[in-house]
Amino acid sequence: QHYQQTEQRLQMAQQALLGHAIIHHYLPCPDTDNPPDGWENLRADQSCVDEEGLLPWMQLGLVATDAWGRYFRYRADRTFSQHTQWFSVIDAEGASNIQVVGDSGAATSNPSRPAAIVLSHGENGLGGIQSVSGGVSHTMAAPVHADEQENADGDLFFVDKARQQSGDAVFDDRLVMLSPKVLIQQMVQAQRLP
Repeated sequence: QHYQQTEQRLQMAQQALLGHAIIHHYLPCPDTDNPPDGWENLRADQSCVDEEGLLPWMQLGLVATDAWGRYFRYRADRTFSQHTQWFSVIDAEGASNIQVVGDSGAATSNPSRPAAIVLSHGENGLGGIQSVSGGVSHTMAAPVHADEQENADGDLFFVDKARQQSGDAVFDDRLVMLSPKVLIQQMVQAQRLP
């Protein structure tokens, strides 16, 4: 039930990001406020404060958390989140440095690395941020499983595998990727890219 609900919310986030790109010509920056407020954080030059943070749910008109009440982690490649310099089809091919590893190795090839990822830290929530009523939030304990540690360390590598357990360490993160090819195709169809 919770997994299904979280999967639905991840799919909605993916669609909302596509919609945002079609309307604004770029992906939103992450929400890096503490506590989070659901809005992207920008520098004076209109670049993102950070490439990774939380999904700016208010900006996208989404539910703030996964089914367990934890905020979605969000990373967008800077090629696609530049507010002042819109990306072109040429820029987008092979631009992203975000890499995702799946059950059978690399889930994405070099030219089609994701423009963005949205991640739920799963039922155990390790590495995530719990939403508490009244706008308060608290950071969950650090992950134990190596793949969950990879998803919480703030770098460009992410893991999207089936649920697994080794000893006490459980991997139960869920992730969606925003393919640059899908993004470009949707934007061309909407006549937002030549």
